[in-house]
Amino acid sequence: MAQFSEHTREDGTCVIEASGEVDLAVVDELLEIARGGLSAAPALCVDLRDVTFIDSTGLGALVLIRNEARDAGRPMRVINVPRAVHRLLTLTGLEDAFDVDSTDGA
Repeated sequence: MAQFSEHTREDGTCVIEASGEVDLAVVDELLEIARGGLSAAPALCVDLRDVTFIDSTGLGALVLIRNEARDAGRPMRVINVPRAVHRLLTLTGLEDAFDVDSTDGA
């Protein structure tokens, strides 16, 4: 089960930190938090540093968030992408769909 926390950087960017397993059981919570961040912040950043697993519904939620951010004219980044999640983004052809920062060398 994933957990999400949210904070705002000095520049106003909303940062959502995810940990654990991002799957069908938690995507509604992720979408709710992300939509709240998009409505209040000039930019959104999803930090996946502590994500241990992500399934197709989790990836779908990230795509939906990206699309909603784009439609709102706000940038969205995915940062600290673990190697396994980066590999999944690559295999699914989604790596280029996001502004991805893989700090662990992936």
